[in-house]
Amino acid sequence: MLDLDDDTIAALATPIGYSAVSVIRISGKKSISTVENVFISIKPGKKLENQLTHTIHLGYIVSENHNLLDQVLVSIFKSPFSYTGENMIEISCHGSYYIQQHILQLLIRKGIRLARPGEFTFRAFINKKLDLSQAEAIADLIVSENKVYHEISLQQIKGTLSNTIKCLRKKLLDFVSLLELELDFDEEDVIFSKRSDLFSFLQELEEILKNLIESFSLGNAIKKGIYVVIIGEPNVGKSTFFNQVIQENRSIISHIEGTTRDCVKGEIILNGILFHFWDTAGIRKTQDPIEVMGMEKTMKKIEESQVIFYIFDSSNKKEQKMISNNIQKIYKKYPLKNIFVIANKSDISFCHGIENFKSKIPYFFEISSKNSHEVKNVLNALSSLFLDKLKEQKIVVTQYRHYEALKLSLKELSLAHHAFHKGFSIDLISIYIKEALRYLGEITGEITSEDILQNIFSKFCIGK
Repeated sequence: MLDLDDDTIAALATPIGYSAVSVIRISGKKSISTVENVFISIKPGKKLENQLTHTIHLGYIVSENHNLLDQVLVSIFKSPFSYTGENMIEISCHGSYYIQQHILQLLIRKGIRLARPGEFTFRAFINKKLDLSQAEAIADLIVSENKVYHEISLQQIKGTLSNTIKCLRKKLLDFVSLLELELDFDEEDVIFSKRSDLFSFLQELEEILKNLIESFSLGNAIKKGIYVVIIGEPNVGKSTFFNQVIQENRSIISHIEGTTRDCVKGEIILNGILFHFWDTAGIRKTQDPIEVMGMEKTMKKIEESQVIFYIFDSSNKKEQKMISNNIQKIYKKYPLKNIFVIANKSDISFCHGIENFKSKIPYFFEISSKNSHEVKNVLNALSSLFLDKLKEQKIVVTQYRHYEALKLSLKELSLAHHAFHKGFSIDLISIYIKEALRYLGEITGEITSEDILQNIFSKFCIGK
């Protein structure tokens, strides 16, 4: 697939099956001339070859024996003003499986071959219509399942990440050019920039890379959905709260402690962000082997989650000291996680005993889990937490491949920074900078390998 050949390719760009309309895409040198041979315009004498790019034409697709297959709209996109950069045709036909297949088979008999997964976008990449990070964003856009991830993917397609990486590479290229210029004039002791300026420049680039790297944890969470685990002692209202959140009676509720023994999962979308909620077994000392297994699963879910909802019974005055200690232990053990502390059953009793500690908790709520309005306030705070984080990040990295390349680039810059500080030779510093440039180039595809391209484009759907 990775060799760009002269073949003209075709594929169904809409799902197989019955629908009002289907779209068949064709790209390559022979796309217009081939369709010309099977298309009859409703306007006598009209030739597709003579039409302007980005025009639409009504007519009929006919077989070799001049049988009409369907009335269609043919859209023309001429090189280089097309998605792939080649001549392209899109045939909008009726959404009958019979019609779809007969048009495709007719095109194949005319010398056009079926496209492989991602081949249209691969041709767009090869023809410099987009870079590799934009191509990956297109794949993300196709599979996006929530509003926020959809918006992030659109921003990536528009080139927000690409432009940042290209700007970084240009600065590094200018930097390494200055260093190598000094090497050329080494015997004359010529220095083209102050060492302090170059030192500050490296620090600035390192900070930009660190911000991009840090954005990945948020971007990856938005992409896959944010995991929220609900924990607490048995019989504090975790399952009632969970059922209110997902608007289903999925967790069994009873007054018997230890009713929930396994993790129960539910999903909701809040303000365009996908959240995965886990209702878990109550944490307590027990000899029951089934409960012990349930609590082991609870601990695993805590490790996997981005957010912890710790729920306790505010009406249980005897346990206030223990609850306060539990909250402090959670904050100490998981300092990097977002922790929501929820005092449940506030309709029975107000929370007493942890007032001093409560003021130090960023997200503290007194609710009744039976009250849907109070539960909604907690959920609004949850979605706002991540929406605010997104606003702080101008660019959000969502691809693990980009994350790894950024980390490797930062490592090389840090080595260059250290070498500068220690007064090492300029040629050694240049090597580190060039390695950093190489890793950044892998993100946009300016430097890449066949294996990377194969891995990326093989994941695309056929017809894209």
